[in-house]
Amino acid sequence: MRRFPRVHAVVFLCVLGVLSGDAWAQTTSETGLSPRQLMIRLTNAAGTGTGVSNIGEVIADLVGLEVSTAPLGSSAGGFTFTFDPTTRAFSRAAPSFGPMFGERAITTGEGRANFGVNYIHTTYDTLDGVDIRNGALRTASLMVGSTPLYTGTVKLNATTDTVVMFANVALNGWFDFGTAVPYVRLNMHGQHVIADTLAEGNASAEGIGDIALRAKIRVLPVGQGGVALGIDARIPTGDKEALLGAGVTRTLVSGIWSGTLGRFAPHASAGFEYWSDPFQVFDPLQRAAVDAGRHAVAYNGGVEWAASDRLTVNGEMMGRSIANGGRLSYRNLPFGGNPFGITTASIAAVQASGLNEVSAAAGIKWNFAGSALLTASVVTPVNDAGLRDHFTPIVGLDWGF
Repeated sequence: MRRFPRVHAVVFLCVLGVLSGDAWAQTTSETGLSPRQLMIRLTNAAGTGTGVSNIGEVIADLVGLEVSTAPLGSSAGGFTFTFDPTTRAFSRAAPSFGPMFGERAITTGEGRANFGVNYIHTTYDTLDGVDIRNGALRTASLMVGSTPLYTGTVKLNATTDTVVMFANVALNGWFDFGTAVPYVRLNMHGQHVIADTLAEGNASAEGIGDIALRAKIRVLPVGQGGVALGIDARIPTGDKEALLGAGVTRTLVSGIWSGTLGRFAPHASAGFEYWSDPFQVFDPLQRAAVDAGRHAVAYNGGVEWAASDRLTVNGEMMGRSIANGGRLSYRNLPFGGNPFGITTASIAAVQASGLNEVSAAAGIKWNFAGSALLTASVVTPVNDAGLRDHFTPIVGLDWGF
């Protein structure tokens, strides 16, 4: 409660900035900023620098989190082999070429390896169900009774183009080790409007994202499937200021099951992801950083259909539930005793209520030559939690040796 006088003072400065700017139209343009700085500068209420609304920082943090946790593709090699000591020859260990994003229990095969590249194009559309591209996203509203006096709105175009280089090596018949290195290019254009004040700008960044180190141990072989233990560590190599990384180390330990039923190969996995530190967002109303997520549960399930010896069709569901994950919310502050008749200020903020994202994916893997695979898939959200893209295409190549 002691913070309310300070909050009211900050909001009051915002009001003065809005009302003084109402006499003439103002336009400011921001260039030469990092993506994070751009969002904070654009969405400071009325461009006054008061920072009443932290929606810019919320969006910036969520973009960084989504970029750093984007699906990189499965570490399971498309071609998997078993070695027959009698014939001293390798044969394929499964009829399908494996899942797109999940895992299966079989390994690549002793002495075998695969490497490849994925390209992911993402255009972010909504934040917690609110369209961020058409100006529907509010930053702050100043109310006289139930009537809005002024409302700040944001338009944001944010896209990422990610190239992922990955490799996977079977150290023996039951242990695989791999890595995935994403290179990310982020482009942002934003506009913030409140009263007659318009601020807009562009920013871009590119570089290495959060690198993944992966391991899989096949603990219970059962025919062409079984049970395995998977470990996936994402290390914070991406620049958080540039929104290319999450800024925390995340380690996912999961159980993996897979099997075969003729030409069909179902698979499922679930695990706990430990975060070295909480994901934090600075809340200007509290004048402090607040925890907006730490640790997660990740799960995946799907089926592969070996349509032919050269073509596999995939369908998958995947989800991630972040404990106390940050969600967009609005705080209504009583605002009395001012000459403008304003009774309430509604300010965009973060609510650590948990974030559960569920997506569906469909794709193909085509063996077009030798042991080379062409992969293509699309990902679409099942729910509207978090910052989402309605349609994410992914294409790639995979070679087995």
